[in-house]
Amino acid sequence: MIKLNTTRKRERATKLFSLLWVLLLLVSACSSQPKKERVLDVELVVPTSNVSQGRVFDLQLVLTNPGLYNVHITRIVLPKEIMNSSRYVGSEPALTLVRNEIGEGLIEMDLTIAPTGQENFLFRFEAFQSGTLKGTGMVKTDEQDYPFTARVDVAGVNPEGWQPGTSPLTTPTALNPIPWSAVVLIEAIIEIDGVEMVGWTGSGTIISSDGLILTNAHVVLSDRFYQVKNLVVSLTVAEDAPPVPTYRASIVQADEALDIAVIKPYQDLNGNALNYSLLNLPFVPLGDSDELSLGATINILGYPGIGGDTITLTRGEVSGFTSEAVYGNRAFIKTSGTIAGGNSGGLAVNERGELIGVPTAVGSGDLGDAIVDCRALMDTNRDGYIDDNDTCVPTGGFINALRPINLAMDLIRAARAGEVAIAAGNAIGEAFTPGGQVIFEDDFSDPKSGWNTIVDAEGERRYENGEYAIRVTEPMYLVWSDQEYLYDPIVIEADVRVLESVGDADYGFICGLVDNDHFYVLEISEDGFYTIWKQDGKEIVSLVDWSYSQEIVGGGDFRLSAQCGSEQLVLALDGMVLASVTDPGFKPGGVGMLAGTFEIAGFKVAFDNLRLLIE
Repeated sequence: MIKLNTTRKRERATKLFSLLWVLLLLVSACSSQPKKERVLDVELVVPTSNVSQGRVFDLQLVLTNPGLYNVHITRIVLPKEIMNSSRYVGSEPALTLVRNEIGEGLIEMDLTIAPTGQENFLFRFEAFQSGTLKGTGMVKTDEQDYPFTARVDVAGVNPEGWQPGTSPLTTPTALNPIPWSAVVLIEAIIEIDGVEMVGWTGSGTIISSDGLILTNAHVVLSDRFYQVKNLVVSLTVAEDAPPVPTYRASIVQADEALDIAVIKPYQDLNGNALNYSLLNLPFVPLGDSDELSLGATINILGYPGIGGDTITLTRGEVSGFTSEAVYGNRAFIKTSGTIAGGNSGGLAVNERGELIGVPTAVGSGDLGDAIVDCRALMDTNRDGYIDDNDTCVPTGGFINALRPINLAMDLIRAARAGEVAIAAGNAIGEAFTPGGQVIFEDDFSDPKSGWNTIVDAEGERRYENGEYAIRVTEPMYLVWSDQEYLYDPIVIEADVRVLESVGDADYGFICGLVDNDHFYVLEISEDGFYTIWKQDGKEIVSLVDWSYSQEIVGGGDFRLSAQCGSEQLVLALDGMVLASVTDPGFKPGGVGMLAGTFEIAGFKVAFDNLRLLIE
């Protein structure tokens, strides 16, 4: 038996105790130190005063990291109450926004803010509905969510002293078969480089003695390139004299898809408020457009924008009707009269002088190519020139169709009741289900499937991560990749998503590509617009003007489809028709994918799961 030395046992015990004591001190020190808390200050800067309905407003989101550690932002959620009551115009810097099923605006991010760092995001909207717009948004990080409250007070356009109408919509008094005195000229005032000017003109009809005016929505609303600052109404005082500028007016009701609006004067040109009980303006009673039959005589009045400054009468007959799924068999009334584009929004009456329709350029089917009632102010078609081929007005050429008054009755009743609302344009609502034979499919997994791989000063076209990516590195430039398929008609469809946003770039399909001066484009834009146009030699022809749809905003994941043929050109989003137009001059040619920029370069979009179909 071996005995340990007592002194050595004590030394060993002392060392063990010391070691345990050190470990306890280390654990205590670690537990007493603060955790690595990652914090974020979220501030939303909103307008400090009321926003006027129909005007643009900004929300600025300021994210500040006051902590000691990096904060990683994964998502920004914009409140559904703001998104659903306004038109989302875009952001600065440009971000990709997708609306979810309840209407929230979702922006996926991969952003790290360093300690003491700050990031600012500006979101721009156009106010559509009056009242208090209030909702909760969210900034999501890896650690937690940071809610913020957005509140914007939108003032309606009912001026002090205006009372909802109580008189019947029709009057039993003797009627004037040519009620010229109830027709007005409407001028849309826009601002270019800080200077206010008349951007375009249209016509309208006074439908109540206290000044309600019926017109087209595109006459009074801003379009993709120009913001309307004000509306000036000129009254017709004589058959043989130009109209007299009299009032400034505001939008009361507007429906972009229907292309009908009701406006109302709110002051004279000197800024004086109006006494509505004393206006007593001449007005036209409303008829019943369902009573019209083929051959019925109609009189059309308006300001044509060409051939003089006085009011013009056009006589015609009902020559047919055009149907749309949303509006039924009488979506448009076709007439034998050829109406100049400036008459859009004007007056069409039956033989008793009752208002039965509104001459309407948008969707009427037979638009001419020339713009007739405005000046081009921007190079909207990217050809390097500011000329008559550029978008400068929502009306143009000649029209031969009327929106039936019965389709406008809900808007008129709401306007007379003092309600204010602007409905954004959306898809037509018809399902697009192309059939036929699939002649080509490509998931872009094979970089030898036939598409160009090119990198140059203007952009990039290449296979990338199982998709086909197009990047545009020049402003005011189009980049495409095509293959030749000579079929009429042909359908091209693909999944599309924006990879690098610039806020207002456009993307879609090219077809009928004969050469660089002869082709068709069917496309959408990041800021929520869609169009169909063609390059015909040196001339660029808009077949469907840039039109707005809330479903497009942000450049999310879409299934985009296009049909190209001499009988019809169709653009569809997620199986629903956005636009449809006929151009018998179509010739089959190359088809492919396309992207373009305006003032800001650096846009990138991806295409996947492409298919070509023929009948």
